Amino acid sequence: MDPLNHVPSCLLLCPTERYEKEHTKPAKTIKGGISFQFNYRIVKSSRFSEKSDNLHSLLRCSKTDNEELYCDACGIRIVIDTYYFCSHCNREYHNECVEASSIFHFSGHPKHPLQLLWSMEYPNHICSSCQRYSRGLSYYCLICDFSLHVTCSRNLTPLAIDNPKRHKHTLHYFPRRLALACDVCALVEDSDHLYACLLCDFFVHKSCMDLPFVIKVSRHNHRLAFAPSSPFKASADCRVCYEKIDINYGEYSCVKGCVYAMHSRCALRRDVSDGKELEGEPEETYENTKLFEDKGDGVILHQGHPCHQIKLEKQFHDENKHCQACMLPFYGDGNVYRCMQSCDFILHESCAYLPRVKQFMLHVHPLILELAYTTSCFMCRKCDRNSCGFAYVCPIEGCDWKLDTLCASICEPFNHYSHPHPLFITCGEYTSMLCSICQSWQEQPLDCVECSFVLCFRCATLPHKLSYKHDEHLLVFSYKEYADDDELCWCEICEKDVIPQEGLYACNECEVTLHVDCLLGRDLHMKSGQTVVTSNKEMIHYLPNTYPTRPICKTCGRHCPYKIMIKTSGGDLFCSYTCYEE
Repeated sequence: MDPLNHVPSCLLLCPTERYEKEHTKPAKTIKGGISFQFNYRIVKSSRFSEKSDNLHSLLRCSKTDNEELYCDACGIRIVIDTYYFCSHCNREYHNECVEASSIFHFSGHPKHPLQLLWSMEYPNHICSSCQRYSRGLSYYCLICDFSLHVTCSRNLTPLAIDNPKRHKHTLHYFPRRLALACDVCALVEDSDHLYACLLCDFFVHKSCMDLPFVIKVSRHNHRLAFAPSSPFKASADCRVCYEKIDINYGEYSCVKGCVYAMHSRCALRRDVSDGKELEGEPEETYENTKLFEDKGDGVILHQGHPCHQIKLEKQFHDENKHCQACMLPFYGDGNVYRCMQSCDFILHESCAYLPRVKQFMLHVHPLILELAYTTSCFMCRKCDRNSCGFAYVCPIEGCDWKLDTLCASICEPFNHYSHPHPLFITCGEYTSMLCSICQSWQEQPLDCVECSFVLCFRCATLPHKLSYKHDEHLLVFSYKEYADDDELCWCEICEKDVIPQEGLYACNECEVTLHVDCLLGRDLHMKSGQTVVTSNKEMIHYLPNTYPTRPICKTCGRHCPYKIMIKTSGGDLFCSYTCYEE
């Protein structure tokens, strides 16, 4: 802090002193001011030795480069280079908060003058300019419930705006607060400034004035362009919230002519688009996204296993071996690519064809496929499972998105064998819903727009069919929303009741039923023999659970019921990674 000059206190008052004088003699100190109770802590200054205990002395100061200061009157960060410091209070203040007049005439609220108030009695008022809460010192109209930060009062509301791309006529500020829908976003928001063209009956929020005209969204392969209201366009469902789009208002629709559209505000949600204007910008192109080189006769050289070629084998079945990409065992009789040498590298045919770059529907950045997690594991952001397989990772610094290949492959509409209707993601970011199968809460799960069915990513990526104990019959995953008491059965492994509403694996021919966890284990994407280093730098080993007497888990105290278990370097045993973390 560098002092610039000393300002005599007879000309300007410290906001704390101003409140004290107003509180004791409101009529003589600040004419027209109205005060509310405001509790200040008076802290004696340790920075300045030459001061009077009863004198609020203001200093005009300049900020240093790395100094982060907040105004003690309004609570907002001080961003400009100069500010006021009170040597008695030992506090910093905005220039505007010190120099604020008691009465302010604001162009954005011409009907009544605004009064300078301490708004701690009314902490839930939102500033009409920056849309943040008003705390401490602010301008306020008691008649209209209109609030304005003192610092925002310097940003005068323009009375007229020319934006030919948005509207051909000049738009004029409309100060009256009415329930008028914006023609761009179709929403009614009292907190936003409204501009109007009365000639065309066109209204638009100030925040919608500069919305981009061409954007790239995470849920569609083509760019979307803003389309104004038109009575001749066909009505469609928004592909984010799946509500009807009103043809009387604007929307974003596909530039390639696909029947694909979104509400304006839905298209600009943080998990849908980054909001960048792409009009006139060239389309992004990616290099060859194939991860393999075709050698002919069913032989490829895959980047995940560059030392040897791998060959296509049909009808492969060995549940003791795992796909190196998705880490699932080879339960069914599917096609695989298998190393032609003696190593144990195998991929599902579909996993071998995974692209290098993938756009996931809930993230605005393209994800890049990482191929090797041999000595460490990662947690998938959507299913919360640990995996040592391939991962789709966001390359943007500071972005922690990481998905396993199964979750990354889910797209809309998603057809799941447990439900007759297609599933979509309709809820917003940070909104959780209860999975109809496992009864766990998840942010932005898949849900049905025709009924109340919800499916989390953890259940959505469970294998459909698999064998059990090398039996000729297949176990099929099933789920019943309603089940009678006589439909209850017991698990062949743990010999406890199986509830159909929570999902189960069953054989349609021999009446064998199993819990999902009893059959697959909790660490579905890990395999025995794997040694990984955890986030706290501890080495853990995944071992086959083949002991005649099942070991006891240190956390839950039960006999470990799953196919694999965890052993730490200290010799402790756990039945799952969940128990290890606890």
